[in-house]
Amino acid sequence: MTSISRRYPWTLWPDSICPSFLEDPILKKVQGDQYWKIEIDFEYTKDNFSTMKDVFCIVPKYTGLSIYEKRIFVGVGYNDKDDWIASESFLEPETRYVIEYEHFPNDKLIIKIDGKEEFNYKLDTRPLAVVDNPIIFIGVNKHITKEETEVPDIKVYNFKIFDNNGLKCHHDFKEIIHDKAIDKTGNLNFLYQIG
Repeated sequence: MTSISRRYPWTLWPDSICPSFLEDPILKKVQGDQYWKIEIDFEYTKDNFSTMKDVFCIVPKYTGLSIYEKRIFVGVGYNDKDDWIASESFLEPETRYVIEYEHFPNDKLIIKIDGKEEFNYKLDTRPLAVVDNPIIFIGVNKHITKEETEVPDIKVYNFKIFDNNGLKCHHDFKEIIHDKAIDKTGNLNFLYQIG
């Protein structure tokens, strides 16, 4: 488990630190034309309650999850623009949740909270974007600035990414070397702290 502030978020961008190590980086599969599933086991704090709690996002075409005053906001990144959707689902602070984003290319994006389907977005007419060099941020929705708070917004216990062949990236933040969380799958998809 690790506590994450907006000033010191984590990022999955293995090409930026070890491009020659990876034969099949998971970020090449977290695209609009591929099947993938992201699973995050987390809780958010009561601190900074009146600000957006950004759990994770995929950029540059924003697809992600945020919480504002207990309400879930979902970002869906298309080729032409990003949609920002306020849900009717609410999460309590300091309560642990497992959220899954499961993407079926050119079909749908399903979001589950603790195993229960909460959202089903149709993507058959507007698929998610395919981009060069995507990045996943955990704890912030964009590149950070020095003005961001150092007070933790979220606590992350596990972060996982699956493709058609199963689990390809798993971080539990128990083994950290030089500000990099070791990928338990051995696939070298490092998460590292920035800030």
